[in-house]
Amino acid sequence: MIGIDRNTGAAVDDWPQFVQRATRALTTPLGTRQKRPLYGCKLTTRLSRNMSPELLLLIQADAAAAFYNAANGISDFEPSVIVATREAEGVRLRLAGTWKNRQMTFEVVT
Repeated sequence: MIGIDRNTGAAVDDWPQFVQRATRALTTPLGTRQKRPLYGCKLTTRLSRNMSPELLLLIQADAAAAFYNAANGISDFEPSVIVATREAEGVRLRLAGTWKNRQMTFEVVT
């Protein structure tokens, strides 16, 4: 699938295009798209709270659930490791897993 990079406008495909799709799905609040109410992830609703270890665990669970939500269109990546850490600007998610029979990793900052 070929897409357009939302920051530069350049054409992207393969892994960079998937990372962009996954980042968009993970950072879009669930239910905010008018015509696609099932698109998105619940983790953005947890960001305004104090970052306790329990909340980080819930954020990791929300991120995992996003990959199994068919409406997000990112189910071709099978996560094996999801780690949420506190950052000055929010939460950093480090994800590792299998995509097209290859072990891949990427990060999302929310």
